[in-house]
Amino acid sequence: MNSVVLVYGALLVALGVVGYVQSGSPTSFIGSAAGAIALVGGYLMQSQAWGKWLCLAGALVVLGGLGARLPGLLQKLSSGEETLGGAWVRLAMLALSLLFAIYFFVGLKSPSESAS
Repeated sequence: MNSVVLVYGALLVALGVVGYVQSGSPTSFIGSAAGAIALVGGYLMQSQAWGKWLCLAGALVVLGGLGARLPGLLQKLSSGEETLGGAWVRLAMLALSLLFAIYFFVGLKSPSESAS
């Protein structure tokens, strides 16, 4: 398994658990589910060509879900309704997923591509 995919998936799972402990909201586990999808895709990437696309699907779930709510979060942070201590998990998930999506298109190679 690609080490970047492994670290990305593990961090998303851990951040989802931390987000749940911090907020008590079960929707925090959506990030953990996206991390699990990325881990499964990373495992399947060794034998299946579509495994790497499953890794991207995990990142897109986070980018779509949290990215759509980013303007509201930034407004709450600027008005003082929410603190950075309460929003750091969501911002970290969003940043990790954005970096992974960039890595996916720039540097992620499937085993069949790297063998040639």
